[in-house]
Amino acid sequence: MSLIIFMRHGQAYNNVKRLLVGRNLESHLTELGRKQVKQSSELLKTIPIHKIYSSPVIRTVETAEIASDTLGLDYELDERLFEIELGKLVGLYYDDVLSAHGDLFAKFYSDNDDENSLLEFEVESFGSVRERIRNLLHEFVEKHVGENILLISHLDPIKAAISLAMNIKPSSVYSVQVPNASINVLKNYQDNLSLCGLNILNMERYLTEF
Repeated sequence: MSLIIFMRHGQAYNNVKRLLVGRNLESHLTELGRKQVKQSSELLKTIPIHKIYSSPVIRTVETAEIASDTLGLDYELDERLFEIELGKLVGLYYDDVLSAHGDLFAKFYSDNDDENSLLEFEVESFGSVRERIRNLLHEFVEKHVGENILLISHLDPIKAAISLAMNIKPSSVYSVQVPNASINVLKNYQDNLSLCGLNILNMERYLTEF
């Protein structure tokens, strides 16, 4: 058996400002975000981690650097862990988008992988996110037999992994929370992935973030 562990990046300035930056605008970790990542990385020291992979976006790279230093491992970039392409929504404030268009992001989690209701905004479909995460998981299950790996990514790629492991529709993960620097664990047993850990955090954070 082996574990595929997803960690979301720590709190970044775009999270504080509720600014949509996607994969193209830079947004660095806050001091709180760095603390969150350090706390979560310390939790992972109780098991052997054999490899770290990260999205190339700066907030995930900064997260990977902290995890790498804590765990004593190098990290490798993998574009399949990228944040979603937000198209014309990049640079807009989340609340302004809701005011202008209603709950636009509920439509993003369409149960039809061929449908992208945000096409007019040039936003990547959730079906596309699921497919690249599906390919990544298939490759890493074969590549890292008997090893535990840490994948540092973003909200929607992690939701895609959760939906794939649980074999549930995209709409079912719309309301799932994935806090900054949270840990989500998939266990591989006989080439089947199952979700065995959801939103693992430093215990103090559960008092204020849920």
